Amino acid sequence: MVSIARTCDMVGVARSTLLYYERIGIISPKRNPENGYRDYSGDDIHALVLIRQLQKAGFSLKEADAVMKGELDPDLMLDRFQMLEQDIRELTTAREVVKSLVIHATGKEPETADLTNPAGHWHAELEKTAGEAHEKWLKRLGFDDKEQLYIRWVTRTLTDSEGYMKDFFTVFEQMKRQGPGSRASTTRGFNAIPDNHKIKSILEIGCGKGQSGLTLSRISEAKITAIDNHQPFLDHFKAQVGKQGGGGCGNRIRIKNMSMTEMDFPDSGFDLIWSEGSAYFMGFQKALAEWKSLLRPGGYLFVSDAVWLTDQPSPPCCNYFRIEYPGMTDPATRKNQARDLGYDIADEFLLPRQDWTDFYDDMAACVARAVEKHGMTRAFAKMTSEIEVGRTFGAEYGCLCLLLKPVN
Repeated sequence: MVSIARTCDMVGVARSTLLYYERIGIISPKRNPENGYRDYSGDDIHALVLIRQLQKAGFSLKEADAVMKGELDPDLMLDRFQMLEQDIRELTTAREVVKSLVIHATGKEPETADLTNPAGHWHAELEKTAGEAHEKWLKRLGFDDKEQLYIRWVTRTLTDSEGYMKDFFTVFEQMKRQGPGSRASTTRGFNAIPDNHKIKSILEIGCGKGQSGLTLSRISEAKITAIDNHQPFLDHFKAQVGKQGGGGCGNRIRIKNMSMTEMDFPDSGFDLIWSEGSAYFMGFQKALAEWKSLLRPGGYLFVSDAVWLTDQPSPPCCNYFRIEYPGMTDPATRKNQARDLGYDIADEFLLPRQDWTDFYDDMAACVARAVEKHGMTRAFAKMTSEIEVGRTFGAEYGCLCLLLKPVN
């Protein structure tokens, strides 16, 4: 819960504005039972951020409130869009005039932000400042759990999200792995667990085509429950398990189509939760908070997440991740977040750079085949940009792997 002064600072509104929003029912803060002061919840803050964004787009407070509730008037939406288009044209002209003056005055061109994907910028900014509200709003607009995850973390647009995801999976269904990693890195993470022979049940969240799950099945005697929400990935995983035969380690793997945001497992059901890159889709802190209850006493959580390895990333790299991972931070911050959520850090390491190189090489080959067959699309172009960023600026970021143990 957050005080009124802190809420005003976070959202950028005056105290009187905040109280007005309360009077007209935009937010409904609770009162602290100890002192009677207003306490603002995460939902209150998220709603305020969305309302402010919509007002900046030209909606009245009443109109913005209706949009927040999922009520979309087609004529009103078109009117606001056309108004913004005119504003953008005028501001773009003004920007170029001032840019020319800067060059004339300083003798060099100023650094500029990447404005090639304004929709992506909008969704990324909203995700960074009001992720839960973003999720709830997309659901109010009629997007199911899987669709809203893709819009928030992959397509960054409401326009032709389905077509984008079709192209996205055209590539990712052909790739060996759906994120950077390797058998050696998975093995290293598992071997860091003290007395890992005592691990009897593993939940792998975001299993993809099963590379990590198969490795875990070979190096442990545990029963593995592997979940993902994309059935073709799971079909491939099942086929690989089938090749191992009923007498092999494959008979210890259970594969389920399930969203990580809607898991229905009982509390304290697993000795180990394994998540290579998938916490990104929920948000690192939210994932660690919600998954903790699924661990048995003495259990472990292995999680990996992209992090900055420099305080001053190059502008092209910074601009790319400003959209693709707006919440990306440094290793120290991620470790402190884990500690604040009640975990001890049992082990940590960065993925070897070779894991990234192999991932990008595989993606490049799959993208090239897709472009040859289907032509260049927005999804293929963005993957090409990702590969270029990775190959050029890969030393500026990495993947932090943490073995975490809840504090009893």
